Amino acid sequence: MRAKNIIIITILITQLLIIQVAQAEEPTIVGEAAILIDAENGQVLYEKNADKHMYPASTTKMLTAIVALERSNLNDVVTVSDNAAGTPGSSIWVKEGEQLTMEDMVYALMLNSANDVGVAIAEHISGNVEQFSLTLNEKAREIGAKNTHFTNPHGLPDEEHYTTARDLALIGRYSMQNAVFSKIVNTKTKSITRQDPDDLKYLISHNRLLWNYESTIGIKTGYTTKARQCIVAAASKDGRKLIAVVLKSQYRNVWTDAIKLFDYGFEEFEKKLLVSKGSIIDKTPVKYSEQEVPLLAQEAIYYNFPKEYQPQIKRKVIYQQEAEAPLKKGIQLAEVQIYDRTKQIATTELITAVEVERPSNTYWWYWVVPTVFLSLVLVPVVRFVWKLKSGKIRVRRRRK
Repeated sequence: MRAKNIIIITILITQLLIIQVAQAEEPTIVGEAAILIDAENGQVLYEKNADKHMYPASTTKMLTAIVALERSNLNDVVTVSDNAAGTPGSSIWVKEGEQLTMEDMVYALMLNSANDVGVAIAEHISGNVEQFSLTLNEKAREIGAKNTHFTNPHGLPDEEHYTTARDLALIGRYSMQNAVFSKIVNTKTKSITRQDPDDLKYLISHNRLLWNYESTIGIKTGYTTKARQCIVAAASKDGRKLIAVVLKSQYRNVWTDAIKLFDYGFEEFEKKLLVSKGSIIDKTPVKYSEQEVPLLAQEAIYYNFPKEYQPQIKRKVIYQQEAEAPLKKGIQLAEVQIYDRTKQIATTELITAVEVERPSNTYWWYWVVPTVFLSLVLVPVVRFVWKLKSGKIRVRRRRK
């Protein structure tokens, strides 16, 4: 009996050790809210108060920049208004009537965190800050940042100007897919053209991680007395890209917080390919045809697992419509859901691999033959049954 108890205890301890190996120890983050995501598939690797409403400070400028890049040309000339020139806080001291290209404006916005430039961009694109804020919020919803509401293009404090760590990660992930944006935020220094030779021309990024953390590839810092130290940062290592967000951290802790998150993501997780793009996942019969059509994965599926963890991957194909000839190549018919044990972890659409034409004789098999059958067999049977019943009814009436 004692031996059995020892065996049971040993098994339980072993299981606990396995669980501990599978769940890597999370970092201690000073910031009030934080999140770490995979930049390619959006998988969350770490979160702390990720959905809490927070002041974003100058991380707001990510959204301002991506809207500017999508709604204007880099060689557009932006004229600075008196309103823009008078914007308080971080700036490059633009003057009323001064003209800069949109490209130089976005560099100044993202490297020197220029609030005055943010207002100039807003007025150039939408006419005024209020209208531009509506555009920012519309873009945020399009990206999926549903808990974000901005009232200005720079992030200066406003009770109605807020976001979440999760939303900033989504905005950062979306923005980094833009080649021009990702180039700008990965720039340490930049010289711009100014009309007055005495004006500030040399820009230096506020993002110290570009110098202090080798894998860093952007994005944006922020600070106000209410928001405290904030950062949205991106890093790339060994073919993996991660985005870290830290909000309301204290002093230099914002840098160590971000580095802790990146080290955690890169060192404690490994990315595994679960489904290759274009691989055959299933086959389905095609109505009005004798063919079966292969279904291909529309996108590759990667997933980050803690190192030493052994996932148990299962697939489940869910059909959304029946395959019917004629059928074009690339038509979405189903989706494949990927499970690790009982938890769904990913999904991708399944599309037809080939075109399927309807054979010319299908008209006879699917329409003429059934019609003839109904006419020659089923209709006479129905008539016979009806006459038989009618005859019985007449006999009953005569007996009465």
